[in-house]
Amino acid sequence: MEAVLLSFSDKGTGLPLVLLHAFPLNRRMWEAQIESWSRQFRVIAPDWRGFGESPPGDEEFTMELCADDLHQLLRYLKVKEKLVLLGLSMGGYIAFEFLRKYQDQLRGLILAATQPIPDSEPSRKARYETAEFVQKEGTGPLAEKLIPRLLGKTTLETKPDVVERVRSSIQSNSPQGIAKACYGLAWRRDSSALLDQIQVPTLVLAGSEDVIVPRVQADIMHQRISSSQFSVIYESGHLINLEQLVKFQDAVLSFLVGL
Repeated sequence: MEAVLLSFSDKGTGLPLVLLHAFPLNRRMWEAQIESWSRQFRVIAPDWRGFGESPPGDEEFTMELCADDLHQLLRYLKVKEKLVLLGLSMGGYIAFEFLRKYQDQLRGLILAATQPIPDSEPSRKARYETAEFVQKEGTGPLAEKLIPRLLGKTTLETKPDVVERVRSSIQSNSPQGIAKACYGLAWRRDSSALLDQIQVPTLVLAGSEDVIVPRVQADIMHQRISSSQFSVIYESGHLINLEQLVKFQDAVLSFLVGL
């Protein structure tokens, strides 16, 4: 594997809490959480290859490659104690791959607005179209295209500041990085069989207005992960941590305190 050191934030001391960002954003989506949680925990948040300040690298972008990059980053940061992994959307898909290889490094797991199943054929086709679109039109038009799906109805109608933050985050990424991730997302493997093997305490979070990940997928994860808790965040779409910051942080902190 080609060695690529990801760009990252690393703030605070204590239990390591690793935040895995969504597509097509970057670690900036966690700014409020890093600021708040670093008072109690060591909060680490990487940019995946081709996102934020991380170089794209030459290899194909895959969820497994991201998990290995994360493992390499944690070694670089000398994280020796067990950690909590929080993956939102694509971050959750990468968390599943990390679980496959490195579950012994985990103390807890938080899966937000994510699902274990792979893309359907229509979803895969849409990924290809997104890859072509961003390379042709750029990240600005892509943001306008995706925001109505990434954010819930309540946020779109009442929180222009959140809409602007998401727009800015998407626009700050490279079209090449986003396109490569589209292909990686399209061909990610099915993680459904992994659910029964998760041994660590797990929190499953779902946004009540999420049109990207069906609520039933969160229910399935909660039923199949034996040591899991489940919470629905109301008036939120897909990007729960941005749309309902207080409710999201309260749910996560309640889980962390119980570990």
